[in-house]
Amino acid sequence: MRKRLLGVLVVTLVWGATSWSQSPTFSGSLGIEVAFTPSSSSLDLASAVTLALACDRAEVISRTELSLTGLEAEHLMMGVDLDGIGLRSGMRFDPCFSKYWFEVRGGCCPWELGGLFLVENLAEACATPAYTVGLVLDLGVAWHPGFFARSLTGFGVTGLDHLLDDDPTTDLTAVSGVWFEEELLHLGFTSACFRADSRVLLNPYGLAWSELGASYIYPDPEAELGARIRLNGSFGLSWAKLFLGVRVPPVGIRLVTAFNLGGFVSQEVWVEVVFSWVRIHSRTQFDFGGLIQSTVGIELDF
Repeated sequence: MRKRLLGVLVVTLVWGATSWSQSPTFSGSLGIEVAFTPSSSSLDLASAVTLALACDRAEVISRTELSLTGLEAEHLMMGVDLDGIGLRSGMRFDPCFSKYWFEVRGGCCPWELGGLFLVENLAEACATPAYTVGLVLDLGVAWHPGFFARSLTGFGVTGLDHLLDDDPTTDLTAVSGVWFEEELLHLGFTSACFRADSRVLLNPYGLAWSELGASYIYPDPEAELGARIRLNGSFGLSWAKLFLGVRVPPVGIRLVTAFNLGGFVSQEVWVEVVFSWVRIHSRTQFDFGGLIQSTVGIELDF
């Protein structure tokens, strides 16, 4: 099965890379991250190595996650853009094969339509497989700038909110069966200097949570000031976040402060330095008890 899936991915990539241009352009990046997480008696270390290669409108991304005990997971993604239609496919090994997904997304402005098919092993790593399948239907409409709306419907999967973020450490979670699990509605408005949006997550029991957010963007020097709150199913406050980001090349800083009804929860500090073909970044999270986690990384473009 793994050989067959890998063969499909390679054929898709090669066909996409050679069907537009006789002289393709190549680019890529190599990134290394190290995360430090304090525990009760020691300091846990984890690292990730990300290699990305692009040829015209085709790309391959490999992310290898390691710990002190060895390989934790390997993520492989391949994709192509075919004149408005995007194809993405990927696999995960942890360290044995545990997940395969395929995504199609495209449309005609302002409409966008997509779908994601998922096969995942619910058993423990390298144990007797217990495969299940999942499906996500994706429908959206957007004007740039202007209003946008997106609907994500999950069958056999949870964590649809992870499809809206850019964090490579988050992912969909498969559950047993192919039944309706979640409906995520994302509505908002964007302009050159302002953004406001809302997210509502529904499950078979009703409203799970809702979010409201708004931010103001100042162009020169680049700065962003905003806030975001999440309410639970009974409209009680789960958390509120204030964020401030400032970028004066080559340095960028972002601060995220989280609160709840009891007061201060945590503080995140993001720092990024970009010069020439090198990007150095860090993310530090702490609370009143001290350091929660610190991640530092470097990325080289070529």
